[in-house]
Amino acid sequence: MGSQHERYEKLAVGHVLGGLDAAESSDFRGHLLGCRDCRLRVAELRDLAADLDAAERDERSRALVRTEVERRDASDEAPAPGPRVGIRHVTLAVVAVMVLAGSMGFWNLHLRTAVAGYAQAATYRGDTLRMLAGGRAVAVEAASDVEARVVVHGEDVAFTVAGLPALAVGERLEVWLSTAEAPVRALDPVPARHVAGGDVAGHLERAGAQELLITRERGPLRDTPGAQVLVRADLDRPA
Repeated sequence: MGSQHERYEKLAVGHVLGGLDAAESSDFRGHLLGCRDCRLRVAELRDLAADLDAAERDERSRALVRTEVERRDASDEAPAPGPRVGIRHVTLAVVAVMVLAGSMGFWNLHLRTAVAGYAQAATYRGDTLRMLAGGRAVAVEAASDVEARVVVHGEDVAFTVAGLPALAVGERLEVWLSTAEAPVRALDPVPARHVAGGDVAGHLERAGAQELLITRERGPLRDTPGAQVLVRADLDRPA
């Protein structure tokens, strides 16, 4: 039964991305009718895919705006034609070209930096999605109204959490990996503004940990988790 359900967990990715053949699609849709876990999995995968699509559309829109700004700058900075061109006009034209080149260089650098950042984020989310689909689900305890899935994928751990409580300004989520020695902060704190719609997902190296914790924190950073644990996952115990 377990191996059969793992097959459906892997089919969930193809279902969301449209990569199943007719027989697989029919089989998976029939399975969804009676499996709440897979319905939740499909919803999570669709949310992640929608985030990637939205980020790509946003970056393309920004790139178009920047291109239009560069085009207008080029038009505005070009020297007006005239019958006589003296040394002063040549000097002004050279300065205008240098200013324009500097402006375009700045925007090109900014665009390259933004695209690189987007590509890195997209790669991270894509890796998280693949791990969630292909990893081994482990036992999870979550706070009331919070739904979470945590998987071990080789030497990595991936997680997705939905229904998180609204965070106030100054509050943050922190992800911890607990070993036999002590819990260690595993990722940079996630501020309230980045917890969109109560959902968060990610992955990290397991580093020999036995437990993953997601906590709600405020105030200065501490070396140990606070009292409000939203998600606790036993990485050695299958779901």
